[in-house]
Amino acid sequence: MWKSLLTLMDDSVVVLHFPDEFQPDEEPTLKNFKDRLEEINAHSFHFDEKIITSVIQDVKNGMIAHHQERIVATRRDAEVIIAIEDRDMKATMAVIGAYGGKDLASNDIIIALTSMKITRGISKNALKKMMFLSRNLMAGERISLVVAKGKEPVDGANASFTPLVEDFREQALKPQEKEGEADKVDMRDLGETITVSEGDELIRRTPPTKGTEGYTVKGEIIPATPGKNHKLRVGKGAAISPHDPELVIATISGMPWINKDGADVDNALCLNAVDISTGHVKFKGSVIVSGDIAADMIVRATGSVTVGGFIESADVQAHGDVIAMKGIIGHQVEDGEEYSCFVKAGGKIIAKFVQSANLQASGDIELGLHSIQSFIKSKNAVTVMDKSGLTGSIVGGEVYAGSTITTVNLGATAGTQTLVKAFTRFDKYKENIANLNAKYKSAQETTMKVVRAEMDLAKVPKADRTPEQIERVQTMKEESNKEMTLSMTRFQSAEEELRKQLNENVVKVMERMYPKVTIQYAEEQVTTKREHSPCKVYFNEYEIKIDPIISKNTSLLNG
Repeated sequence: MWKSLLTLMDDSVVVLHFPDEFQPDEEPTLKNFKDRLEEINAHSFHFDEKIITSVIQDVKNGMIAHHQERIVATRRDAEVIIAIEDRDMKATMAVIGAYGGKDLASNDIIIALTSMKITRGISKNALKKMMFLSRNLMAGERISLVVAKGKEPVDGANASFTPLVEDFREQALKPQEKEGEADKVDMRDLGETITVSEGDELIRRTPPTKGTEGYTVKGEIIPATPGKNHKLRVGKGAAISPHDPELVIATISGMPWINKDGADVDNALCLNAVDISTGHVKFKGSVIVSGDIAADMIVRATGSVTVGGFIESADVQAHGDVIAMKGIIGHQVEDGEEYSCFVKAGGKIIAKFVQSANLQASGDIELGLHSIQSFIKSKNAVTVMDKSGLTGSIVGGEVYAGSTITTVNLGATAGTQTLVKAFTRFDKYKENIANLNAKYKSAQETTMKVVRAEMDLAKVPKADRTPEQIERVQTMKEESNKEMTLSMTRFQSAEEELRKQLNENVVKVMERMYPKVTIQYAEEQVTTKREHSPCKVYFNEYEIKIDPIISKNTSLLNG
């Protein structure tokens, strides 16, 4: 049947033509249709099987008029389709094999890229691969490859700072390797005390970079965000190098304080030891003692005090940090007696350990090994733990911290009575909240007075109200509303801040908490009656809670 109906025209299309008074001489089928296409060399032409199936059904039903002269198969060249995706950052090319037409030519690719305005990030290798693969495509077979990629911008780096000397504060608790024994350290040798001389380089700033701009496959430029600049801070005893504006150098000899964005140098008094041979030391600046501070000696410094050895039963006070690389030791005392060793710092206190001593600091107190039967008080955090997070014990004595207390072991197996009190600033927060609440209530009372003034004014006939009366009440109302909103906001913010501080300022025990440890928060306290595994002790403003810490990962210290 199809032989008389299908005609190849212009060597490009197959047309369906029904003669007058057409009657099929055989049942039309899809197979017969394909056979006829092959007979007229159109077997590779494109046709839609659904349409042909519909035509067959209509022929069977005698409904052929609307199919007269219908194109049922066409010769098609290979087709190129390009899709641009990911914010114009990627172009994917698809090639559909020719239906008896021309295979893909390089000019077809150029035309397709040009029509989509793709100009940058084009991969020549991908285009070559596409040309190669397209040669073996069957009719209608499809392949696709990414042929162009944009480039994301690379943001500039912020200004950075590189220390050129070690901060003397970082030297504490760093035992040195024994000579000739790379795998062993000498706990008594903490290295030479770090000092600098006039002209020594302290810290260098690397300027910010502009970054590298990116582009889309259409050639549109994506600007990079330039890095932020940070000022190079020059403290006392330091200056910008006259030969290099990015370099800070020392202008005096002393101890370097390296900060995140600059440096200072403390005028330093260097001594081998403080004992009866030197007498008491009072110095406007920092004091560096390479050996020990002996018993009954007094040291006062407006800067920091760094001790390479021990502080033993001495009185040491500094406006800055106090660092005792080997430890702080006093004599054992009875209840009610004053400690023989007293150390006070306006900054931090850092030591390997403390035993039978009184330590007080405005900054953190950091001990590497242990605190035994000592009085420790910090306005900030107390940490008794080495850098590995595996060693550190608080045994006996009293420990007070303005914020957190962190240690590996708290108390002892023998049940040594130990007192710890975290978040000692709680009472100040509560006092502040009480004051703000009083101001809030006062603002409410003022608001009620304004309401009464409005009511009194409303009783006055409009004709008898003076402009001054109206303005006075309106001014009172505006000021009252402003004060009411401000006092309420401050009160609510203070309550929220207290909740935040209670959540953060906890006692963290990373390994074991033993019996007879008393933990205080404000007026509340609990005393342990058994051992606890790793735990966090906190105060919810109503009661003290002890929660287990499941993980022993030291990252908990930041939580």
